[in-house]
Amino acid sequence: MNGSGSARGKVCAGVPAATFLYKLCGSSQPSIVQGEDGAFYVVKFRGFPGHQCLINEVIGTELIRGMGLPAPNWVPIAISNDFIEQNPGLWFHTDGSSIRPLPGLHFGSRLIEAAEEQRTYQTIPHSWIDRIENRADFLGMLVLDLWANSCDRRQAVFLSDARNRLHATFIDNDFMFGGKFGFEVTCPRRAMVYDLDIYRGLWDGQTVEKWSRIIDGIGDNAIRLILDSVPDGWANGQVRRDIAEQLRARRATLPSLLNDAENVLRSGYSVEYHKTRYATEPGSFRVAPILAALP
Repeated sequence: MNGSGSARGKVCAGVPAATFLYKLCGSSQPSIVQGEDGAFYVVKFRGFPGHQCLINEVIGTELIRGMGLPAPNWVPIAISNDFIEQNPGLWFHTDGSSIRPLPGLHFGSRLIEAAEEQRTYQTIPHSWIDRIENRADFLGMLVLDLWANSCDRRQAVFLSDARNRLHATFIDNDFMFGGKFGFEVTCPRRAMVYDLDIYRGLWDGQTVEKWSRIIDGIGDNAIRLILDSVPDGWANGQVRRDIAEQLRARRATLPSLLNDAENVLRSGYSVEYHKTRYATEPGSFRVAPILAALP
């Protein structure tokens, strides 16, 4: 996986956008953009769809990396007025109208690039699950998502290798901390992948306890450093304090959430996919409501 360095503990200077390629599907309408550093990024935009998307993406990415799990590096991407005017494909579409993105810093997640005969996938068939070489990481990711109150299906990008094995990297954290639903909403099933067979054989008390201890090791100082890495314009101080408090409070409720998650896994409620979808495949995006942007 290519990387441009973690932003943990400090705000990186923005990488200027150089070239717009195309939009990806999804309600946040992200775009693939090449920066002036030559790297390619999946960019999510400040102010669309309007909840605390970007701060969630930063904190989620850094928490994943702090757990020792795979996540793409991120940097702020600087998008100018001229770039926006020259690339109308960046604009958002909702209810038959186009909305101009805001200039300034936006969230750029380093694109996971496939070399030569490799491929990257966002959705894989059920029959490919046993080809995921780091499938055990999905249990650690589930424990983290329960702690961080993720309210959306866990997403990953799967990179194939020369042996036709798959390596999962975790992406799309904008619905952590309740997302648009708010801090009080918790749904263990919603935090899981669609196909529960990915967790098959992974759940045991010793392994779950190992991941819980790792979370216990992410203390208040580490969380403060992560919060400090979020650019000031993406969230106000109250939002940062609320997230820190939620993480603190949910440590005590994590055992109960893990018990709920175990019951869900035993229920077998699952969705199996039988087709692939490439991770960089442009497609129809879901129209999302525009919400008030945070200061």
